[in-house]
Amino acid sequence: MPQTTLVQPTNAPAHETAATAVIYLRVSSTGQLTGHNPEGYSIEAQRQACERYAASLGARIVREYIEPGRTGTNTRRQALQQMLAELGEVAPTYVIFYDLSRVAREESDAFWLLAQVKSHGAKLTSTREPVDDSPQGLLLFAIMAGVNAFRSRDDGQKVKVGLERKFLDGGTVGVARIGYLNVRENVNGREVAAIAVDEKRVALVQLAFDLAATGDHTITTITEILEHAGLRTRGSYRRPSKPMSRSMVHRMLRDDYYTGVVTHNGVKGEGRHEALIDRATFDQVQKVLDSHRASGDRSHKHHHYLKGTLYCICGKRLGYGRHRGKRGGQYEYFSCLSRVQRGERCQAPYFPVERTERSIVRRYQREVFKNNEQDTIRDAVRTYVQSKSEIARRESDRHHRRLHELLGEQQSLVQLYYKGGVSEEVLKAEQERIEAERAQAQEWADAANREVEDVMAALDDALLLLDEAKIIYEVLPANIRRLVNQAVFVALTVRDPDTIDAQRTPFYQALHQLAQALQEAQETPQTSQKRPRTPQNPAARPQDDADPDFRGRGSYIGRMAGATGLEPATSAVTGQRSNLLSYAPAMLGAPGRRSVPPQYAKAWPSAPCSPKLAIRPAFRLRFAAWRSSVPNPC
Repeated sequence: MPQTTLVQPTNAPAHETAATAVIYLRVSSTGQLTGHNPEGYSIEAQRQACERYAASLGARIVREYIEPGRTGTNTRRQALQQMLAELGEVAPTYVIFYDLSRVAREESDAFWLLAQVKSHGAKLTSTREPVDDSPQGLLLFAIMAGVNAFRSRDDGQKVKVGLERKFLDGGTVGVARIGYLNVRENVNGREVAAIAVDEKRVALVQLAFDLAATGDHTITTITEILEHAGLRTRGSYRRPSKPMSRSMVHRMLRDDYYTGVVTHNGVKGEGRHEALIDRATFDQVQKVLDSHRASGDRSHKHHHYLKGTLYCICGKRLGYGRHRGKRGGQYEYFSCLSRVQRGERCQAPYFPVERTERSIVRRYQREVFKNNEQDTIRDAVRTYVQSKSEIARRESDRHHRRLHELLGEQQSLVQLYYKGGVSEEVLKAEQERIEAERAQAQEWADAANREVEDVMAALDDALLLLDEAKIIYEVLPANIRRLVNQAVFVALTVRDPDTIDAQRTPFYQALHQLAQALQEAQETPQTSQKRPRTPQNPAARPQDDADPDFRGRGSYIGRMAGATGLEPATSAVTGQRSNLLSYAPAMLGAPGRRSVPPQYAKAWPSAPCSPKLAIRPAFRLRFAAWRSSVPNPC
């Protein structure tokens, strides 16, 4: 905030001199406002120097103008403009600056200000450079204006190089985002600027991303929730603390800085700060924001836990509304959003909320697993997980090496870009490729760290939601019902209030198919067939395709050697052929190896591979991430 002060004469009595002066005091940044005095040490030192210089000129200071934290590279300075506007009224003899660098940092601005001061009959002078109207004084003014401009540009170039070096090292350029703090760390006796997590705000920042990832909130509703929860900006010298606006929340949700990425001049790199949001959640938020932008979604007045999960038969979502009847009563309905959107209007009727809720409860009764089915699924999954866990751990080392390689590629690419070796288009394309590979490699590396018991615990949590003994969905509160629906179903399509079609999430779809395959495998009679004995006479030769091992069809797959060959597996074979081991005949219950029961080995490959799952409850993420880390013979 610029300050203008009318100062009583301190250096000479008013009747002894007719000369007057105004002084202009400026610092470039608020970081220079140090000390207990709000003006800082620099402003006070400039004031004292200007007062002494005015006394030497025999001038009385009538006003002073203070510009705290304003750059001199332009003239858009409030106190400066105020001073120029009041020169005609005050009519000072001198306009005193501490030095000419306080006047301007551009040559054109310096000469423009000199002309403005002269036009009001005043003289521009400095406490450190003897500037006057003589040819020598004007030459010195021109020289110093050029020197000051050079220093400003040279300092800017040095800062630019330093920021680029800081970015390449993973440092944060600029002020810390909401949820982080700018701090100073002591590194080997040196004080270094760093970024730390803001413990007061981090939970609320994570809450914002979690709310956005559900797809059931708009920017407006998230902003209102954060304001009610107490999230406010950090106060500064210029700006007091205040609740976040909608635009600030939107920028925060779009900023990949919260995933551990730093950006400088459009180039992205791995940051040194701690990530607050995992990549999967951030990607989900971006998809939700994109879909809201495409559909023109805006905030709604009424909320319901089924909103966002229910779909109409036309494919659009069902909205929730409270309608007032002619007699003043209120009625709750779900209705197709095509009724309020542009385009062709769906003919689906309004669906009463209570009947729809009861139909969903009945739908859960059809989704449950019986106790024997749950036990069979647990046995099959445990057997499968144990057989694959060792392979996954061996593969983990390779994925970690790939992560280091991709990080090196990214750093080399950034350095090549700054040297002009690649264009911006190539940089963008390569960074997208590297980010995609890094995400996949990180997912596989993390999945290899899952323990068997962790997977089984996650599976128990998943089966608990669909336990035949007790359907817990019926007794859950509304907010928990929403999470359960999102975990079990991708969409619930309402044909009429009593008929609900369900599209399961990939995880639960795989569980149902596995249960069905295991049941069919148990019901199929296991008939043993004796193979004809091979002729004992070594000289005997197959005639007319009579050899039971070949029968004219080449080698028989059941008698082929596995991927490891006839010798025991060595470290090289294990590392290079680990994926092939899953396809060896022995893994499918072939003679000579019984690590997997035949009925489970027959059923499990028939279950389809699940695609990458959206992040919902933790148990689905953990189990799906582990399952995707090893090859599934499907």
